[in-house]
Amino acid sequence: MSQPAPDCARPSDYGALKAPHGRAPQRPAHRVAFVPGSPRVVVPRQMPHVVEPNNCQITPMSNALFINGIYDTVLQEIVAAQEERGGGDSFLQPYKGVVITMLRSRPPTPESPVRLYISTTSNLSQICYTAEIVGWEDKRDLAQSRRTMVNHHLTRYQPGESNLFEGVEEVGETAVNLVTIRNLLPLDSLYSTSLLTKCSDDLPLKKRTRSGGWSEVYDIGDLLSLPSQTQDRVAVELSAEVAKAALLPESELQRLASKAPTLPERIQIVSLGFRRSPHVIVAVLRRANGVCEQCGRAAPFTRRSDGSPFLEVHHTTPLSQGGEDTIANAAALCPNCHREAH
Repeated sequence: MSQPAPDCARPSDYGALKAPHGRAPQRPAHRVAFVPGSPRVVVPRQMPHVVEPNNCQITPMSNALFINGIYDTVLQEIVAAQEERGGGDSFLQPYKGVVITMLRSRPPTPESPVRLYISTTSNLSQICYTAEIVGWEDKRDLAQSRRTMVNHHLTRYQPGESNLFEGVEEVGETAVNLVTIRNLLPLDSLYSTSLLTKCSDDLPLKKRTRSGGWSEVYDIGDLLSLPSQTQDRVAVELSAEVAKAALLPESELQRLASKAPTLPERIQIVSLGFRRSPHVIVAVLRRANGVCEQCGRAAPFTRRSDGSPFLEVHHTTPLSQGGEDTIANAAALCPNCHREAH
């Protein structure tokens, strides 16, 4: 899924926003196997506060990890194994020859886990699973006793993983990370990966076209109970709260503003859209000829994309209320009149 448009974006400015050219999915970047546990080391770290949608076991002071592209069949096998055994740990072995820096510098533990977000090879643009990372090891540094124990469990629960673990399977790069996870959960409602913000530059994750790699992101919770609302409901509620705030005395307004959360609550916006006819849009704009069909004034400015007068095509009877996407049910309005119409 592409990144959400910025607040200043104008939905009726029909510029050429093109998705990147897709490429065929490559060999999955990660493999997983079920195992019962491993030793841990606690390394505390202070992180910027991140607001959680609900109480959860993972501290909101920690960052999270996003892993891009795992076979869904492998993840389903882990979920089935968890149900059969009543829990337990599993292994991820990313197909990369470099270590995951955030896990090496701050090794997670069962007492201090790191949130994990996962996309699948068949759905790279959405967060499909969450889990807890409870351990990390560099496979090159494993003691022989530990290696034997891990390989025993790999052989027993997912035989195909033994060759990868021992380096027999050719994957392009030596898989050096051994990531232990637990509580792998599939999401009933899938979320765009752009919901995640990278810690490196505070920008949303971009759409991936190939599996592989990982990113350190801010922890936004397990997503299983992330509040969701429609866009219209959010707008109505905010407008009502703004109207109430406008009636407050200045001293009270400043007091409440100073106490407002600096990081607002994250919610999932659920919206219903319509695939509108471009021919109706162009026909209505041509009919208006640069003049607002409500107030009769010329368009206040022009589009950067092509220099045409900026008018917005508005449906007299909204599509959401059964209105038709026709020239007769549409008018070209200036931004002020369009805002007033809504």
